[in-house]
Amino acid sequence: MRSITRKFQLSFIVAVLAIAGLASCSKDNQGEVVVPQITAPGLKNGADTIYVGDSRVLSPTLADVKNPTFQWLVNGVEVSTDSIYTFTATERGNYTISYKVISGNSMALYYYRIKVEGKFENGFFLINEGWYTHEPGDVNFYRNGEDSVYQYVFQRNNPGKTLGTTTEYGAFFNNKLYLVSKQGAFVVADAATMKETGRIDQLPQNGNAFCGINNSTGLISTLDGIYPVNLQTLTVGAKLPGIDGQVGAMQKTSSYIFALTQNDGIVALNQDFSIAQKIGAADIGFAVTPDGTVWAGSGNKLLGINPQNLKIDTVTLPFNVYDTWGYWNAGMLSASTTENAVFIGKSEAWGSGGQQIYKYSVGNPASLQAPFITLPAGTEFYGAGFRNNPNNNTLITLSMKSGYGDNSKQNTLNIYDATSGALKKSVNYVGFFFPAIPAFN
Repeated sequence: MRSITRKFQLSFIVAVLAIAGLASCSKDNQGEVVVPQITAPGLKNGADTIYVGDSRVLSPTLADVKNPTFQWLVNGVEVSTDSIYTFTATERGNYTISYKVISGNSMALYYYRIKVEGKFENGFFLINEGWYTHEPGDVNFYRNGEDSVYQYVFQRNNPGKTLGTTTEYGAFFNNKLYLVSKQGAFVVADAATMKETGRIDQLPQNGNAFCGINNSTGLISTLDGIYPVNLQTLTVGAKLPGIDGQVGAMQKTSSYIFALTQNDGIVALNQDFSIAQKIGAADIGFAVTPDGTVWAGSGNKLLGINPQNLKIDTVTLPFNVYDTWGYWNAGMLSASTTENAVFIGKSEAWGSGGQQIYKYSVGNPASLQAPFITLPAGTEFYGAGFRNNPNNNTLITLSMKSGYGDNSKQNTLNIYDATSGALKKSVNYVGFFFPAIPAFN
């Protein structure tokens, strides 16, 4: 059984009650009172954390009972009078399940505590391109602490619906997962259930990435420019003026919205989407460190952009950064959320592949002298390769067995400590998924 996490500290009460006046041994009573005993609750410590759709059978072990009757209440509402009760989680929340056994003139009580989390609440998602010409894109899910990957969770929770072709990007915004495919539908799903909440069947151009702006507006980058999308009605507006050609990653800050474009490099947009400044060439972007600096990469340089005045500091890398425009993906660049540090992958010439992640501790060029993480032999990055998990300070890497053909269905999810680089967990799973990018809520 799962242990209780997230500071879910509980206390449990076993109460034995004797009916007043019947516990004495006076001549007119009907015999000695025998108090029923709950010797084991049938659930470790009487508590558990489970997920929507899960069940737990509550079967207390009893002693000293004769002709007992039973009562089960969930949050104060009677649900059963059987000796055993099966609790099935249908909604998220904290549940108190009270159990009463009455035997003769006495009864015993026990209180269970069960926390129900959303099916996809305690973990993260793996966005997959899909197997081109064979399968559309889809989403896998990893639940923290487990040893397997839940596969095809979008299709399984949306029978008859699929994502588009080559689903290269997914991002959470306001508890919804926005999924962008290069061809076909732009899809929105609820973070807790993965149920689809809306879709745009076809974008004006092939899609690349999504950036949430506010409760009503987002931006979609495409093969030709950037388009605003109304998040309430899921309708696409006119292309933003002044930006043509392929656009990849986008990053919102309090002052500007940064866009990585193939024609003009990094473009800073004002909050009204007008162009504030074309900053210069870059090959991959973006990542934001806790000090607010926006990071991109170009050639053998790591670029740190001041989000207020748009000035750039450069750091020399021990390798060249390759662009991803030919087969666009979000790029192997991420930032820590606990320290001012940037993680950048050493990719192959086509913008993916490779085995090494370097960690630049801001202000310390010596931190780039050696790789921070090297994947296990015989594996290599695919797609955006890795991302920092802001929920627990880990680096999540997505890799496949090196080579082609059937090697491509041998996937490995690695979880590394983002401070030390130590490997914490490695999970293998099989399928022609072609992983694109991890996504965290």
